Amino acid sequence: MSNVYLLHGSGAGHGSAFLQVFKRELEALLNTSVTPITMAYMQEIEKTGKKRPPPRLPKLVTEVGDTIDKEAPVVLIGKSMGSRIIAELCQSHNVKACVALGFPFYPAKKEDKHRLENLQSSGAVPYLVCQGTRDSLGAIEWVARQTLPNNVNLHWIEGADHDFNVLKRYNRSQDLVIKELAKVSADFIASQDTNS
Repeated sequence: MSNVYLLHGSGAGHGSAFLQVFKRELEALLNTSVTPITMAYMQEIEKTGKKRPPPRLPKLVTEVGDTIDKEAPVVLIGKSMGSRIIAELCQSHNVKACVALGFPFYPAKKEDKHRLENLQSSGAVPYLVCQGTRDSLGAIEWVARQTLPNNVNLHWIEGADHDFNVLKRYNRSQDLVIKELAKVSADFIASQDTNS
């Protein structure tokens, strides 16, 4: 099995309950350890307790890329902003599969400023996007109108927002949603040839 790396989003690091539960579930399903990568700005936030915006994407791509062996086969998973970074790393690293947990297709309420070029950077690497139907950074109606690259697969979580919280009427706890995300991710990763 390739090394599996997990990248956080812009606002919450690996201390978040969501990423902790997801990591634990995924490790059990894949029977391998998942390595979390905490970017320098997030380490600073965790140390000082003061919120700060992340640096621009190219800087983060370089930073994360420098921590991963370029030759070794890897599987990359990213939450939100992390999913843009992993798409870019497909250009420079031996990436076998990518999973996005809530791809930020556009900034909130700015659909014209879309980020589809990040997905195009993933080239031919199998890329799974897990997205909530109520995601304010990539609603199902908007995504359905786009032409996504052939390597990109979509898995929709009914009623979930960008953080995979689901409306009460769907009667599903976030833990159940995370279990589904981990299962879908594990199945996708297992279906790819991730060793060569």
